[in-house]
Amino acid sequence: MIPGEWRRPLGRFIMAVLPPCNFIVLHYAYFILTPLICSAIFWGLSTPARSVAYVDSLFMCVSAMTGAGLNSVDLSSLNSFQQSILFALLMLGHAILISITVLFVRNRAFHSKFKGISKNRAPQWLAGRTSESHRPSDLRVQEAPVDVEDHEDGLATSKDGNKANVTAQPVLAETPSHQDNDDRIRWADDDQLTIGVRQSHHNHHAHRVFPIVGVGARLDLNNHPRDVTPNLPLYEEEKFGGLKGILRGTQKYFTSKGSVSRNSSFHGLTPAERDKLGGVEYKAISFLSVIVPIYWLGFLILGIVGMGGWLEANHPEIPRANGLSPFWTGAFFAVSAFVNSGMSLLDANMTALQTNTYPLLTMGMLILAGNTLYPCFLRFIVWTMRRLMPDRPLWNSWRVTLDFILDHPRRVYTNLFPARHTWYLMASIIILNGIDWAFFELLAIGNQEIESLPTGYRVLDGLFQALAVRAGGFYVVTISGLRQGLLVLYVLMMYVSAFPVLVTMRNTNVYEERSLGIYSHDEEVEENNSKHPNFFVSLFRHHVLGRQDSNTAEGSRSYFVHQQLRSQLSHDIWWVAMAVLLIAIAESPHFQKDPVGYSTFNIIFEVVSAYGCVGVSVGYPGKNSSFCGSWHTISKLILAAVTLRGRHRGLPVAIDRAVMLPSESLAYAEEEDAALRREQTRTYGMDKMPMGSV
Repeated sequence: MIPGEWRRPLGRFIMAVLPPCNFIVLHYAYFILTPLICSAIFWGLSTPARSVAYVDSLFMCVSAMTGAGLNSVDLSSLNSFQQSILFALLMLGHAILISITVLFVRNRAFHSKFKGISKNRAPQWLAGRTSESHRPSDLRVQEAPVDVEDHEDGLATSKDGNKANVTAQPVLAETPSHQDNDDRIRWADDDQLTIGVRQSHHNHHAHRVFPIVGVGARLDLNNHPRDVTPNLPLYEEEKFGGLKGILRGTQKYFTSKGSVSRNSSFHGLTPAERDKLGGVEYKAISFLSVIVPIYWLGFLILGIVGMGGWLEANHPEIPRANGLSPFWTGAFFAVSAFVNSGMSLLDANMTALQTNTYPLLTMGMLILAGNTLYPCFLRFIVWTMRRLMPDRPLWNSWRVTLDFILDHPRRVYTNLFPARHTWYLMASIIILNGIDWAFFELLAIGNQEIESLPTGYRVLDGLFQALAVRAGGFYVVTISGLRQGLLVLYVLMMYVSAFPVLVTMRNTNVYEERSLGIYSHDEEVEENNSKHPNFFVSLFRHHVLGRQDSNTAEGSRSYFVHQQLRSQLSHDIWWVAMAVLLIAIAESPHFQKDPVGYSTFNIIFEVVSAYGCVGVSVGYPGKNSSFCGSWHTISKLILAAVTLRGRHRGLPVAIDRAVMLPSESLAYAEEEDAALRREQTRTYGMDKMPMGSV
């Protein structure tokens, strides 16, 4: 038994050592424990017994779960039970399935939150159409004058020159009543900025609301809502409130005087309006909880039936040469393509089907639908449903829900982006794949293996390889037979494979500024975007020409993208460099025997493929497995750790509303961010004022 006086310090020590229970920690635990359990089963099912080493069993399970797609043993040599385990792990680790789980959990959390709401108000909240005229009798607006208290700290100059300490949060005030047991409360109207610090705010959250910050965040920033509300300049109320705030704010979904800032950050809302916003979000999440599973299951079923049926009907001899069922082989192909793994039961991978149009086009579509273009496809589906929805009063609630999803997608889902960002994502993917495709065709000149293909199939194979090398993991030609320059390009493309979706996800995060520790000013350029340079032009000028646009301030859109890219690049390079160094040291005996086969470039290629969770490998002469299949045990374990880390680089940061459960802390975070942003606006405006004007 532990003495009583030691229990509390011991408990504090354990709580300090253990990581916080948030989305990223749970994600890591899921991706570590599941392969560990399955690898033991995988190893125990080997026939003959122990024919597959446990390290290979663990590596195969980790590779399937993370979608890395590298195989240290031939899949055709495994028995049906082992292949089924890999088949299940491919789906269990898919990002869309993980996001479905998040949707279900958040949907349940919203349901629990609204469970205690009265029957009269619940339908109004869920419909998101409650007006101010329907304000419940137990809540009423406080029409009290603004209180002013002079403080030395945080003084802000008002319009008439007075100095005041202004708070952004609605302040709870007791309703005057002659009854001792009257529990009614009222909220100060949000358009009346209450000045001074109220004691009630000190009792809110004593713990850190957001204990983990994003990649590249400033460590000196307190990245969580403070217990005391932030100071606001008084004149900002005119700029962000009033009619302008209503027209561009929340009025489309429910009656409110609040405003919407960058990345769908709602601020200036009363608690009642926050509840209405939560109701709209709840219905949006409920809708996506149905649409996303249908999308996932639909593509899987169509892909399995399409590929399995085609292979069974047209080329059953190809899988049977490896002792495999044609339909099972096609089904494995379809699932592996959709989850972007690249694992194949055929030893020859897709080279056996390089002159067949249907499987190349079908699997290319599955690769795009399962990962790189998934946000684009999903938004197109929601947009189409909104366009086809009848213009009748019966459908008003659903129109509001779909409009909210299209206008503020990152408040409800991680992989759904605003229209502008979706177009940028599609354009970047088209450009990157186009570069891969063009270089494949150009550098194929003089390559006998590729030139031996008919012209039409050579073009189609180049397109498929371009789609597969960035995420799919399949190879339609022998990778080791390609030109050295093309292999270098593939290394670069595999390294940045996750960047388009990752940067878009983090750039549209509601709490992006909080996650980076950088706050922008609230520019009045929402209606003057035509004056700003094109986003891609800005990036080109900054990174290629080394120029900074005069109107591209530190808080602009392109600046935040620069910060995300710079942070992610610096964060990734250490893992890749350290893994290459350790594996090169471990494989030194092999290098001395075969310097060409175990060259440093081949090791770099394999590590980058694993870190990018791509699955393309240069292989090793005389073996059908990936290059890592000929490595030592320690090297395989290092590479397994690299795949785990690489799988988690594409996750949203811990401070992301789309993966956080609804709570009062999120509302305080948005109000605090708005306060800091307004303060930045005031500072930015004063800096822009000509000398002598003050």
